[in-house]
Amino acid sequence: MALEKRTRVEIFLPIRTDTTASKSITDWLTEELALARGGSTLTTPFTGLYSSQISRGSVARDKIQILFCDFDLDASDPIHKAKLLKYLNEIRVLLMDILREEDVWIVYHSVTRVL
Repeated sequence: MALEKRTRVEIFLPIRTDTTASKSITDWLTEELALARGGSTLTTPFTGLYSSQISRGSVARDKIQILFCDFDLDASDPIHKAKLLKYLNEIRVLLMDILREEDVWIVYHSVTRVL
């Protein structure tokens, strides 16, 4: 049995119905990752709860989707990790700007694929 180390990236995308920017950026990013990395998956919408600094501690509800993609790299390698973090931060800043969000969560973790 062969194994392959990869890094899974998960991007938590808010769903906004009051702007076309949300759908456009989600469509673009989903296709970008599919073309650049060989595939991407976008979950069905679900409700997230969070405590916002703007809402002063009250709980806010948000419709979100998670876009995930496996990168063919080992994030424990310092060079791979530096490139990955630079790329993910650029995406995070872009999403925060376009979607006008306080923050956008992007997480990554190692996965091992069975071939």
